[in-house]
Amino acid sequence: MTIMPDHQTTYRVTFDRIGRHGGQGGSSAPEPIVRSMGGDQLADSIALYARRYIASPSFEVLLDMEAMAGQIVAGFRNAGTFKVEIVTTGGEW
Repeated sequence: MTIMPDHQTTYRVTFDRIGRHGGQGGSSAPEPIVRSMGGDQLADSIALYARRYIASPSFEVLLDMEAMAGQIVAGFRNAGTFKVEIVTTGGEW
């Protein structure tokens, strides 16, 4: 049993697509990921996960926690989109 601090929130990140092959051209979108962190840490975690799908050596994750959505940008191109939803907030798991 894991006890999480009260301020800890768990998010599910569901990808519409990532890169050229993760959810385009008939391929299925990457599996959702679940992370217990917030803000910058969540964006960093999404970037680590997305790395395997993106050919570009340089990309950025844009995360809008108010809209509960974001995108991955490589250069001036949209390299992916995703939605964020709250799974649990704080307490005991």
